[in-house]
Amino acid sequence: MPEIEICSLKTEDIETLSAFEHGYYSEYVWQMNIEGVVEATQIEFRRVRLPRRVFVPYPRKREDIFKDIGEAEAFLVAGFEAGMVGYIKVVADKDSKVVRVTDLVVSGPMRRKGIASCLLIAAMDLITHRRFDTLILEVQSKNDPAIRMAGKLGFNFCGFRDQYFPNQELAMFFSRFAR
Repeated sequence: MPEIEICSLKTEDIETLSAFEHGYYSEYVWQMNIEGVVEATQIEFRRVRLPRRVFVPYPRKREDIFKDIGEAEAFLVAGFEAGMVGYIKVVADKDSKVVRVTDLVVSGPMRRKGIASCLLIAAMDLITHRRFDTLILEVQSKNDPAIRMAGKLGFNFCGFRDQYFPNQELAMFFSRFAR
């Protein structure tokens, strides 16, 4: 089997990458439950099976993903068998030595083949060499496949924010030390 090649985004790649189906299907959602009062609040996320498989739209507009690529710390593209099959965009907060994965997309037919994991590992290698300390992955609470992948790659849940994405979806955050 040919290897996945990771390289930096080229301007001519944008049209092909933006044509990918950015939404995904999920059979599970991570449901948040808040109990208690101000002095003792408990928040729990629980994986809940949906009654049927649902299509979840991507939280950002495609044109917004590619409009500020010059501000990204890195924008990596995965190639497989002579075609582009995925990408990852990471944005740095240089003051805190933290990098966030804001976008991670794999073309529909190539999902569940390790490409997203490969892109995340490449991003971790890159930020380690650039002397960042932490990689944070931001994920919709409906994106069960990404949440499960984060766990498999050693990321830990580190927080959430309601109405975070442009579509007002809740974001869950997972972090991993780069070194």
